[in-house]
Amino acid sequence: MANFSDPAVSGDSAGAFDGANAVERVMAGLLEDAHLMPLEALADTFGERARPLGVLQLDVYLADLQQRHLRRLPSKRRDGPDEPPATLPIDTTLAGRAFQSITVHKVQDDEGLYRLWVPVLDGTERLGVLELIVTDVGEATLRRCRMLASLAALVIVSKSAYSDVYSQVQRTRLLAMQAEMEWAFMAPPTFATERVLVAAALEPAYEAGGDAYDYSLLGDRLSVAVIDAAGHDLTAGLIASVAMAGCRNTRRSGGDLLDLVDCVDHAIAGQFDESRFATALICELDIATGLLTWVVCGHPPPLLIRENQVVKELVREPHLPLGIRCGDVPPVVHSEQLQPGDRLLLYTDGVVEGRGADGRQFGLKRLSDFVIRNSARGMSAPETVRRLTHAVVDYQQGRLSDDSTILLLEWMSGDAGRQLTLRGDEALGSP
Repeated sequence: MANFSDPAVSGDSAGAFDGANAVERVMAGLLEDAHLMPLEALADTFGERARPLGVLQLDVYLADLQQRHLRRLPSKRRDGPDEPPATLPIDTTLAGRAFQSITVHKVQDDEGLYRLWVPVLDGTERLGVLELIVTDVGEATLRRCRMLASLAALVIVSKSAYSDVYSQVQRTRLLAMQAEMEWAFMAPPTFATERVLVAAALEPAYEAGGDAYDYSLLGDRLSVAVIDAAGHDLTAGLIASVAMAGCRNTRRSGGDLLDLVDCVDHAIAGQFDESRFATALICELDIATGLLTWVVCGHPPPLLIRENQVVKELVREPHLPLGIRCGDVPPVVHSEQLQPGDRLLLYTDGVVEGRGADGRQFGLKRLSDFVIRNSARGMSAPETVRRLTHAVVDYQQGRLSDDSTILLLEWMSGDAGRQLTLRGDEALGSP
């Protein structure tokens, strides 16, 4: 097995030249392989190609739909025809710690080899982790392992468009038909730039009936929608999907907030009877100026969090829910000037109205306190939302009476976005 040096670590110019050539050959080979590589072959192909970089073994673990477990991607080397992928709990393992914190974690075995857990990120969306067995944990090796994880993410996302393997690994049980439809429409749970961050989650992931979220950034205009269709059946899923499609169709045609509300309102009213409708919070944020505008359609108001305190509920006069026509009365567009670092918490009523064993609702105070407490600890927005969603489910003993959707938006929040990327200056974690 070849093990190459890095100039920044060893100062050996000959070794540095060989090492650079090895990295170039490995990456070029993987890029060539990726064109015809089925997703099932990813772990085997990456593991074989990475041997010249000092990688003795490589496996891919992907987060399940609820982000409670990491599940190993099947491979011919690892799995028999009927053997399910191995699973690792996110909350209690070193692999899970790497996933939560977006840092590389390691453990050394009795033979002196290192097991690394390297986060796999699609932009800022956490897909899972790579497990690698390596001979050293110098900066050269770490940099190469991060490169492998980045390329693996690109391959996983590109292959998932025409393969069901990723979706199968994500699932621990059968998805309801309406949930299948909604997840096909929804945007990734995490998105960030230098100026704005979005983190979202939806439960119950496998039986979601009418909740949905959507967002899109075009120039300095971030559009965000949280939707709650009445009911928990296939029709509710259809209404939520129609609402998301209407949002995207209007945005892509150059329409504004009022155009979007009108489009979705007409689409739902034209296809479903008056007993079927959707509440919604439809927002736009100018990420250059921090001006927030929104229309509320029978939906709970957003919470504004500033300097780790809830400043206020943005309570405004609501418009009727989407699908309930109200003649020529247009909705009112509301506005609020945000300050750098402000966070906006959007949610559906299933979050706060869910009841625990004692009959008490989860409540608005518990919701806001959870976000503030975890943010004060320096926890990233996606990890805060992941844990909050689990807290909502656990509060109701895993039996939700209604869908629960949470979306946390941060504007100009300093290094919050950088927390979501895997950089060379992150601390190397150990048990």
